Amino acid sequence: MKKIVFLICSFLTLTGSLSAQKYDPVTVKAGMRVVDCFPFNERYRYPEFVTGRILLKRGLYSDTKLNYNFLSGEIEYIKDKDTLAIANKKDISFVAIAQDTFYYANGYYMEKIYDGSFKVVLKQYIKLKETQKQDSYGSTSAGAAMNSYGSLPANGNFYKLTANTDLILQRTLEYYISDQSGGFVQYSKKNVMLLFPQYEDKIKAYLKSNKVNFDKRDDLIRLADYLSAL
Repeated sequence: MKKIVFLICSFLTLTGSLSAQKYDPVTVKAGMRVVDCFPFNERYRYPEFVTGRILLKRGLYSDTKLNYNFLSGEIEYIKDKDTLAIANKKDISFVAIAQDTFYYANGYYMEKIYDGSFKVVLKQYIKLKETQKQDSYGSTSAGAAMNSYGSLPANGNFYKLTANTDLILQRTLEYYISDQSGGFVQYSKKNVMLLFPQYEDKIKAYLKSNKVNFDKRDDLIRLADYLSAL
């Protein structure tokens, strides 16, 4: 039965540069549960729940088996055979899973990928791209996303619901850089210039001689190394 379900979920071909990691959009047909179109290995960051630590800002911590759910946007743990999301996320200093570190900022969990004089983090989530409305002739037309955020609500419940119209979903990667306040802003050329105004000429020269794709992890880490050395 599960094999039939996954065959019904249609995968659309995505064209684009192979230099930046991309994921194919997934169509969830009306009448199907969203979660049924995303097997465990596509729904979670790790192939199984692994030992991790939740450290709170007041110094308390808890060690348990954890995993990050791209679909719900939650870090989850297992208690009495139930899968639960971490409560009181604003009290979290960081979450360590395996060798990785996650911060909770801007309403999302973000995975640290660079740590120097500043941090670079990666936000991964399943984004609602659009809805597909079917007319009386059986053809579909694109519609707006179901909510103004353009992404699935991170409440741990939506992805279990049954779609009432065709949904186009896609795993999305976004990169952020820490600012002077300790928060994070999107890692873009504009924000790099705002964060390092005293090195504007040098940064412009670097970007001119080095092609930087701001959707490509390796390019951003190399740029971060350059910025840290200024």
